Amino acid sequence: MARKDIRKHERVPCTLSVLLSWSDPDGSDRYGRGKCRDVSEVGLRVDTVDTIPPQSYVSLRIEKCDLTTSARVRYSRRAGATNVVGLELTQKIRQQLLDALRDAPTGS
Repeated sequence: MARKDIRKHERVPCTLSVLLSWSDPDGSDRYGRGKCRDVSEVGLRVDTVDTIPPQSYVSLRIEKCDLTTSARVRYSRRAGATNVVGLELTQKIRQQLLDALRDAPTGS
């Protein structure tokens, strides 16, 4: 039986590259890249080889859409050679930006 989707916000598939920066628990600055899997007006799901601790705050940039924002890591799960990271945005993405992401060409 299929699981019912109870999410409040529509998720838009996205395969754009994401630049990430955060501070480790010891205070050192970290930088990484990821690939966006999907986005909603309140969050993103990103694949990355980096391990980012839950509850960390990250700055992120999607260059193709000229989007720079910040988010909190809600979860980080290992999936093969990568981590799947759920990010809760600190501010809502405007609908126009969601439309741009929906219509953006795939890839980096």
